[in-house]
Amino acid sequence: MQLQLFTNPRQKIMITLAFTLVFAGLILALIAWPSIAAIKNVSEQIYQQRIELEQLYQNGQVLKQTLREYEEIKSAIPTLNRVYLTSGNELDFITTLEEAAAVSGVSYDIKLTANDPKKPTNQLQYQLQTESDLKEFIRYLAQLESLDFYVNVNTLRLSTLANRSNNRGPALQAILLATSYFKP
Repeated sequence: MQLQLFTNPRQKIMITLAFTLVFAGLILALIAWPSIAAIKNVSEQIYQQRIELEQLYQNGQVLKQTLREYEEIKSAIPTLNRVYLTSGNELDFITTLEEAAAVSGVSYDIKLTANDPKKPTNQLQYQLQTESDLKEFIRYLAQLESLDFYVNVNTLRLSTLANRSNNRGPALQAILLATSYFKP
């Protein structure tokens, strides 16, 4: 007995079409779908590398700008090193302040502010109390201004002395609260 499954041409077309669709689906599932996933994966990797390259480029631009700025200020570095105090040379600093007072004719007293040992700092805070006349005091301020190191006067209190006799002696008392800085 012979099997007659596909006698009708319409059935042949339908079965061929179904077989073709199943075959195309298998090809799609086994070949195309993994390829699409691999392409998406490669695309994501390329995108990530692009972001990394942009960041490296920006870092390179910042480095170039930093080097240009360094070259611009390189000549000022020795000057900047002079304006800071050197740790351990506080006595030289105090001696320089005494010389400035002597040149100006000002009598003065210096009080160093104790720093908190728990908080490391590069600041030296101090109080200068002077007695002089106005002309000597202005000369003293000019001496402080001309020093090599940086003296930042935070507060300046001026008062006249009431116990002057016969217009002799100092007429002005000044208290300067100042800060100088150590090299970082």
